[in-house]
Amino acid sequence: MIARPRTARALPLAASMAALALLLAGCAPDAWQNRRATGFNAYLDTVQSQCQPLWIGSMHLQRFDASAATGQDSNYAALLDSASRLYYGRIGAADFRNSVQALAGSSTDARTTRSIDCMIAKLPADRPSSPAGAPR
Repeated sequence: MIARPRTARALPLAASMAALALLLAGCAPDAWQNRRATGFNAYLDTVQSQCQPLWIGSMHLQRFDASAATGQDSNYAALLDSASRLYYGRIGAADFRNSVQALAGSSTDARTTRSIDCMIAKLPADRPSSPAGAPR
């Protein structure tokens, strides 16, 4: 067996790390510091209590937390990111709708459409552009 030079093995790792860095840079401002995002958390609590049943495709969220999305962790993370970007004004309602419909795999699913409509309707008018303590 011929051993590859170290640099050849390091290239895929470096490419993976660069892709991860780009992915994380595109996340919503509170994606990794949600405990400081009290306004966003209050919004999610409102959605959780006032938008039931909350369905995104086959994902039924009785609670708005990752444990409620059993087996659909990546879809839940994408929903949370999109909801955060919507809340902080990084995307508009139409882009939010498109991203959530893509998660659901359908633009015609009535349950998902009702949930999206409710999430948009529950947005507070005076929401901030970033979580407390985050760089603006």
